[in-house]
Amino acid sequence: MRKNKYEKILAVSAQLISNRGYEGVSLQEIADKVGLHKSSLFHYVNNKEELLVRIFEKVSTELFKNLEAINLDASLEPEEKLKRAIDNHLSLMVKYFDDANIFINQLKSLPKKKQAIFVEERRKYERDFEGILIEMKKKGYFRGLDIKIVRLGLFGMLNWVLRWFKRDGRLTMEKVSDIFFKLIVEKGNISNIVTRR
Repeated sequence: MRKNKYEKILAVSAQLISNRGYEGVSLQEIADKVGLHKSSLFHYVNNKEELLVRIFEKVSTELFKNLEAINLDASLEPEEKLKRAIDNHLSLMVKYFDDANIFINQLKSLPKKKQAIFVEERRKYERDFEGILIEMKKKGYFRGLDIKIVRLGLFGMLNWVLRWFKRDGRLTMEKVSDIFFKLIVEKGNISNIVTRR
């Protein structure tokens, strides 16, 4: 029961902060929305900062762990690694829509020490993604292209999904993921992102 209430507090906090920003949400509003007296909220969390940290941890734990596993799987070709990495990124955006929006846009609202931890985790995630792209370059992809810029462009596409994707829209996130993968990988695609020898 306590665990369910805690999960509800996190979900309500994520929804409010995602819509209005960290500074635009009070603990009183969170308590009201959950159906608790504000003083009772402190049985679950110490302060609003702690809620924000928990939201960041919720997204990052699964996101980073999954990509690390993909990257370490020696049985996968780099193209399959990229496909799974894109699937992982986008599927978790759907699963944790509000949390992911906060993760991408509210880093500066974290306490400085926590900020530094998540910045380093993000950098590792970016390096892991870039590692896949480097493997692909060795196979002839991205000839003449700066891999860092390719990675930044890919992340721009992936993260911008939060701005326009609708769960009840005409495309599933799986379909969107497939389109993005093809934009990056297929020779002759209109994106002209990839060239092969």
